[in-house]
Amino acid sequence: MDEGDVWRLRGHENFGYSDGRASEIHLDKVFRSAKDLSSTSSELEDHIVDWASEYHLTRKRAQLLSGFKFDPEMTVLEVGCGCGSITRLLGERFGRVISVEGNIHRARLARLRTRDLDNVTVICAPFEEIVFAEKFDAIACIGVFEYSGSFVKAEDPYRTVLQYFSDMLLDDGVLILAIENQFGLKYFNAADEDHWGTPYVGIEGYHKRPNSVRTFGRSELGRLLSERFTETRYFYPYPDYKLPDVVIAEDFLRSGEAGEMVSQVRSRDYTGRRPGNFDEPAAVLELARNDLLAPLANSFLVIAGKDAVRGVSFDQEAVAYSSGRSEPFSTQTRIRRDAGNKLSVHKTLRNGSPVASNGLLELANCSSSWADGLSLQTLLISRSSSGSTEVAKLVEPARAWAAAMTAEAKDRDGRMMLSGEHIDSVWGNFYPEANPPAFIDREWVWKEDIPLNALAIRAVYNFLVRLEDASPGAGILKRASGQTLIREICSALGMEPEDRDIDDFVTLETRFQEMAYGLDPARYGKYLRWYLAHRPSLKAARGLKTLAHRVHASLTARFSLFRHASG
Repeated sequence: MDEGDVWRLRGHENFGYSDGRASEIHLDKVFRSAKDLSSTSSELEDHIVDWASEYHLTRKRAQLLSGFKFDPEMTVLEVGCGCGSITRLLGERFGRVISVEGNIHRARLARLRTRDLDNVTVICAPFEEIVFAEKFDAIACIGVFEYSGSFVKAEDPYRTVLQYFSDMLLDDGVLILAIENQFGLKYFNAADEDHWGTPYVGIEGYHKRPNSVRTFGRSELGRLLSERFTETRYFYPYPDYKLPDVVIAEDFLRSGEAGEMVSQVRSRDYTGRRPGNFDEPAAVLELARNDLLAPLANSFLVIAGKDAVRGVSFDQEAVAYSSGRSEPFSTQTRIRRDAGNKLSVHKTLRNGSPVASNGLLELANCSSSWADGLSLQTLLISRSSSGSTEVAKLVEPARAWAAAMTAEAKDRDGRMMLSGEHIDSVWGNFYPEANPPAFIDREWVWKEDIPLNALAIRAVYNFLVRLEDASPGAGILKRASGQTLIREICSALGMEPEDRDIDDFVTLETRFQEMAYGLDPARYGKYLRWYLAHRPSLKAARGLKTLAHRVHASLTARFSLFRHASG
């Protein structure tokens, strides 16, 4: 037994794979001082300082498997447990977990993360050199299979590893495998290959770096798995398996109905975001229409049964998780299909409560029918690339939304007001192509009436912010003054915001962001005023900040790769 409560194989030399000692020292301090080590710990997230610490401390890691139901009596072997993020989740979900890690520093960190779980054992050793007396119900291999070429000495290390997995499983055992897609859409859009820190390495076939880290496309991975496993079920985490906000079943992804959901999840380049070559969300919508999302997903999650898949179920078409919210408002959204093939959306608070509130803001569990077609926001983002030279023509589909909101408004002392239930009646939640047009996912409630024009400003502001992230946009939407542009769009919809409406919007949005996301109200209020006054200078300032983060992330990633290569 090692000093860190880790079993260590006699004679094992430490693997060179590492994020760097500084990162490991930071995690050691965090784990030793933390009161909440759980897979859903917000306390740990407070200590995220860079990409490496985000990967090990974010709650998003657990979201990869949170939507699945597992037989809790299963015994699990985890291969390559790293610093214990997934180990922690497995220990919470299964009766017995044995986790293997080749780097002693990381193995000790994994044990620290699970120190209060007596059902977890951590071993430091090359996994392929261990022969266990008993076989397992499940093997978890999350973000590890791609490294087989670096650490397994065999003529064909990838087939050797799958043979080992098969041998270590009971006859009805399952493999839980997560890996990047060699041909993920983000890699065609100039994102760096996650392991090598340069673009197009995987797409070109890893010829410049053979016999090392590599990923696989959907077909090749399927062929490899089929040699040892009878049944394979594919799931698609977005933006990828590392930090998933959404996990989608294959049938739903291929139905064409998931296109908009996927288009709204932004890909990440973990070594520093490069400017893309094309509008990725727009490409996603086209891929969905042509049943090409699956082969071009950024990563795969596979449940493979040695015989048939048993002890694992995914009782929905997709599950999505809110991101960045204050703890009481954290939600999960499940999309389900009934026996009549009708889809429905079910949003629940993750803490199990029926309702959460903070001041004037409230969120309650809710359900709604699935709306066909695209949201108004997505429609307008697509139209913004059409070359239209008139704002009124561009936003014409929003007239139905404006009419619906105007019909709901009541005159209060000469001012048109809406119930606070409409604070979430923004363009991303309105589906004009549905029959009849419908709102979905209006989860938030403001406990006071809100001015109709303030809601219109909020809807337009959300659209413009989303447009900046998703698409170059039309030239007519590039006004320097955010306030001028918002007034122009509202006017095209028959609404004429006054100065007091702008002020009410700033107050409302600032308070909303403070209550829902914990943002500093003074800073966010200044941010909004800056946006309304002069968007280009705000964008430039944000760009400089982003550049600094990119440089830091790139240096950190490259240092990690150097440590890996030289170890």
